[in-house]
Amino acid sequence: MTEFLAAKKKSITDVRSGRNESSANPARPLPSQVLDIIIHFLHTVHTGYLILTIQDGFVVKIEKTEKFIISAKSREKGYINYDKPQKKHPLQGKITAELQAIQYGQLVIRVDNGQVEQIEKTEKRRVHELEGIYGDGI
Repeated sequence: MTEFLAAKKKSITDVRSGRNESSANPARPLPSQVLDIIIHFLHTVHTGYLILTIQDGFVVKIEKTEKFIISAKSREKGYINYDKPQKKHPLQGKITAELQAIQYGQLVIRVDNGQVEQIEKTEKRRVHELEGIYGDGI
Protein backbone atom coordinates (compact mmCIF):
# COMPACT_ATOMS: atom_id res chain seq x y z
CA MET A 1 0.00 0.00 0.00
CA THR A 2 2.86 2.38 0.81
CA GLU A 3 4.42 1.79 -2.62
CA PHE A 4 1.07 2.66 -4.22
CA LEU A 5 0.89 5.99 -2.34
CA ALA A 6 4.51 6.81 -3.23
CA ALA A 7 3.85 6.07 -6.92
CA LYS A 8 0.67 8.16 -6.86
CA LYS A 9 2.52 11.09 -5.24
CA LYS A 10 5.29 10.88 -7.87
CA SER A 11 2.80 10.83 -10.75
CA ILE A 12 0.87 13.79 -9.29
CA THR A 13 4.12 15.73 -8.86
CA ASP A 14 5.24 14.90 -12.42
CA VAL A 15 1.89 15.97 -13.89
CA ARG A 16 1.84 19.24 -11.90
CA SER A 17 5.41 20.11 -12.88
CA GLY A 18 5.02 18.99 -16.49
CA ARG A 19 7.79 16.40 -16.14
CA ASN A 20 7.74 13.10 -17.95
CA GLU A 21 10.20 10.82 -19.68
CA SER A 22 9.63 12.44 -23.09
CA SER A 23 10.53 15.94 -21.86
CA ALA A 24 14.25 15.16 -21.43
CA ASN A 25 15.17 17.70 -24.14
CA PRO A 26 14.01 21.14 -22.95
CA ALA A 27 15.09 22.95 -26.15
CA ARG A 28 12.04 23.91 -28.17
CA PRO A 29 11.72 26.35 -31.05
CA LEU A 30 10.46 29.84 -30.37
CA PRO A 31 7.32 30.92 -32.24
CA SER A 32 8.22 33.10 -35.20
CA GLN A 33 6.13 36.02 -33.84
CA VAL A 34 8.18 36.09 -30.61
CA LEU A 35 11.46 35.85 -32.51
CA ASP A 36 10.39 38.66 -34.89
CA ILE A 37 9.58 40.97 -31.94
CA ILE A 38 12.94 40.24 -30.27
CA ILE A 39 14.89 40.81 -33.51
CA HIS A 40 13.01 44.03 -34.29
CA PHE A 41 13.62 45.30 -30.75
CA LEU A 42 17.34 44.49 -30.87
CA HIS A 43 17.83 46.28 -34.19
CA THR A 44 15.60 49.33 -33.76
CA VAL A 45 15.48 50.41 -30.11
CA HIS A 46 18.02 52.95 -28.94
CA THR A 47 17.13 52.95 -25.23
CA GLY A 48 14.63 50.71 -23.46
CA TYR A 49 13.61 47.34 -22.03
CA LEU A 50 12.06 44.19 -23.44
CA ILE A 51 10.55 41.94 -20.74
CA LEU A 52 9.52 38.42 -21.76
CA THR A 53 7.41 36.45 -19.27
CA ILE A 54 7.56 32.66 -19.55
CA GLN A 55 5.05 30.10 -18.19
CA ASP A 56 5.22 26.36 -18.82
CA GLY A 57 8.16 27.02 -21.14
CA PHE A 58 6.23 29.38 -23.44
CA VAL A 59 6.40 33.16 -23.77
CA VAL A 60 3.01 34.38 -22.52
CA LYS A 61 3.63 38.13 -22.30
CA ILE A 62 6.00 40.66 -23.86
CA GLU A 63 6.41 44.15 -22.42
CA LYS A 64 8.35 46.74 -24.41
CA THR A 65 9.42 50.03 -22.90
CA GLU A 66 11.18 52.40 -25.26
CA LYS A 67 12.64 55.71 -24.09
CA PHE A 68 13.20 58.68 -26.35
CA ILE A 69 15.85 61.04 -25.08
CA ILE A 70 15.53 64.39 -26.81
CA SER A 71 18.80 66.14 -27.47
CA ALA A 72 20.26 68.29 -30.21
CA LYS A 73 21.89 65.22 -31.76
CA SER A 74 18.69 63.15 -31.75
CA ARG A 75 16.67 66.00 -33.27
CA GLU A 76 18.98 66.02 -36.28
CA LYS A 77 18.93 62.30 -37.07
CA GLY A 78 15.36 61.40 -36.07
CA TYR A 79 13.94 58.97 -33.56
CA ILE A 80 12.37 55.93 -35.18
CA ASN A 81 13.87 53.32 -37.48
CA TYR A 82 11.21 51.08 -39.09
CA ASP A 83 13.39 49.15 -41.55
CA LYS A 84 13.22 45.38 -41.24
CA PRO A 85 16.65 44.13 -40.16
CA GLN A 86 18.47 42.16 -42.84
CA LYS A 87 21.17 40.63 -40.63
CA LYS A 88 21.18 38.44 -37.55
CA HIS A 89 21.91 40.25 -34.29
CA PRO A 90 25.08 38.97 -32.54
CA LEU A 91 23.18 38.22 -29.29
CA GLN A 92 20.14 36.62 -30.96
CA GLY A 93 21.42 33.06 -30.35
CA LYS A 94 22.24 33.72 -26.69
CA ILE A 95 18.84 35.29 -26.03
CA THR A 96 17.07 32.39 -27.74
CA ALA A 97 19.04 29.85 -25.68
CA GLU A 98 18.24 31.69 -22.42
CA LEU A 99 14.53 31.77 -23.30
CA GLN A 100 14.46 28.06 -24.11
CA ALA A 101 16.13 27.23 -20.77
CA ILE A 102 13.45 28.94 -18.64
CA GLN A 103 10.35 26.99 -17.61
CA TYR A 104 8.84 29.76 -15.42
CA GLY A 105 10.18 33.30 -15.01
CA GLN A 106 11.25 36.38 -16.94
CA LEU A 107 13.99 37.48 -19.30
CA VAL A 108 14.71 41.23 -19.33
CA ILE A 109 16.77 42.69 -22.17
CA ARG A 110 18.08 46.20 -21.48
CA VAL A 111 19.28 48.32 -24.38
CA ASP A 112 21.19 51.57 -23.92
CA ASN A 113 22.61 53.68 -26.73
CA GLY A 114 21.60 51.04 -29.29
CA GLN A 115 23.60 48.26 -27.61
CA VAL A 116 22.40 45.40 -25.41
CA GLU A 117 23.76 46.42 -22.03
CA GLN A 118 22.26 43.72 -19.83
CA ILE A 119 20.31 40.45 -20.01
CA GLU A 120 18.65 39.57 -16.72
CA LYS A 121 17.09 36.14 -16.16
CA THR A 122 14.72 35.49 -13.26
CA GLU A 123 13.75 31.83 -13.01
CA LYS A 124 11.12 30.43 -10.66
CA ARG A 125 11.18 26.80 -9.52
CA ARG A 126 8.74 24.81 -7.43
CA VAL A 127 10.25 22.92 -4.51
CA HIS A 128 8.70 19.46 -4.98
CA GLU A 129 10.07 17.92 -1.77
CA LEU A 130 7.80 20.14 0.33
CA GLU A 131 4.57 19.14 -1.39
CA GLY A 132 2.13 16.99 0.53
CA ILE A 133 0.72 13.71 -0.67
CA TYR A 134 -2.31 15.38 -2.28
CA GLY A 135 -0.41 18.29 -3.85
CA ASP A 136 -0.77 20.70 -0.95
CA GLY A 137 2.30 22.57 0.20
CA ILE A 138 4.11 25.50 -1.25
